[in-house]
Amino acid sequence: NKGKSENIVQYIIDNIDTVSLNDIARNFAYHPSYMSDLIKKEFGKSFTRIRFEKRMEKAAVLITETELSIYEIALILGYTSSSNFYKDFKTYFKVSPRKYQK
Repeated sequence: NKGKSENIVQYIIDNIDTVSLNDIARNFAYHPSYMSDLIKKEFGKSFTRIRFEKRMEKAAVLITETELSIYEIALILGYTSSSNFYKDFKTYFKVSPRKYQK
């Protein structure tokens, strides 16, 4: 199951802007509720939490290693508004994206 778990996480990372539990279930040919239970069992976290953490990890890289605007980063990560991204980023890192950038 270790390989499958790694594949699931990689799928989340590769499709971070649009990924949903239904996408993962369809891609791995399982029912969404089975997929949800499997993720929870394997990682001790919900799909939503893992997606959130992976988005924030990628955000940190994009903020420090690119010249992209906060708005552009929010779009890349699948946010429909930069204010939602800003709020999530601040919740996760305890600083604003601008402060993190410095």
